[in-house]
Amino acid sequence: MFRKAVTLLFLLSPAVSYAGLFDSTPELKCGNDNAVTAAKEWIYNEALGRLQQDYIKEPSTLFFDIPQTQYEQQLRAIPVQFSDVITQNPQAENANLRTCSATVAMGIPQPLFKLMKDLPNTLFYISQGDGQVINNTVTWKQVNYNIQLADNNKDIVVTSVQKTDKLARSIYVMARMTVSGDSIIKKKNNSLIEIAAKKFESRDRELNQVWNSLPASARTALKQEQRVWVTQKE
Repeated sequence: MFRKAVTLLFLLSPAVSYAGLFDSTPELKCGNDNAVTAAKEWIYNEALGRLQQDYIKEPSTLFFDIPQTQYEQQLRAIPVQFSDVITQNPQAENANLRTCSATVAMGIPQPLFKLMKDLPNTLFYISQGDGQVINNTVTWKQVNYNIQLADNNKDIVVTSVQKTDKLARSIYVMARMTVSGDSIIKKKNNSLIEIAAKKFESRDRELNQVWNSLPASARTALKQEQRVWVTQKE
């Protein structure tokens, strides 16, 4: 009798254990590690998509013919951190959908600070107008997005609601400007030299027009004064 009881217990125990595993489904929350990881991947993938599209269109103008892989590696190297993650109530029309709110901070690569010093407008492109640059990071508060389990009940699908597009643009801009910062500064300096040269040429033409409009006697007198001035300087 005792042997039969032990055998029966041995046969029944696995059934109870497996039933518990299949019957319980982990609650989907925005602060779960897998949900936060999915949100980070969404930002990286959106930014990489923008980078690849722009590189195909303007490899020389925007990227100075630097290999695309360098930009992609730099983009992936920028840290993204989520904090103060809140899960809002499920939507009545879709019980599987969760609306999330979070504070998102992204690290600013050190070379960018040199670029911001030379080109102050860089700060606007990094912050996208409403991010805060504090302690070597750019931070957005109350970033809203949706998460939902895919049909396989494993993968988490992330969709944009508010500000998430700006996060992708920001990390894309930081990667692009970090890799090509020296080329951007050189281009800016060359542009300033070109502008100065054009202004000089324009001013020189104006002076020539004024000079040619003077009477011959006035031009002769001015030349004599110039010779005297040069002689005195010597």
